[in-house]
Amino acid sequence: MRNPFAPGTGLRRYTRKHLVHDRDAARAEVLRLEGEIRGKDRALIERDERISQLEADAVDVSVERKLREQAEARADDYESRYLALKARVDNEHAITVPPMRRDVDPDEEPTEPAGIDVRTLREALGTSAA
Repeated sequence: MRNPFAPGTGLRRYTRKHLVHDRDAARAEVLRLEGEIRGKDRALIERDERISQLEADAVDVSVERKLREQAEARADDYESRYLALKARVDNEHAITVPPMRRDVDPDEEPTEPAGIDVRTLREALGTSAA
């Protein structure tokens, strides 16, 4: 038998109880790590799905942009063709009238020989620029 007052050796006898405790702790750690791995896998799958969705959106945007550019080009072409046809039709059906000269009543004759008198208000009132 050992002396209970003797200094310890640092080694302890591993009992079945210790082994069961260690096994249960190891299983708990494995379960915890498996949960972490499942969480990381789920996050990875969600990230991959998001990347796929963004790539699909980018393709949709580029296709939509190309379609819009083609539609704008066709609209410009149609507009230019329409304006050319409109000008041709307008020229074919244009009514030209020779310029007319009407007699002006002497009371309606302009007071200035060049037409409308255009002066500043100060010149019209005859005030000095003091």
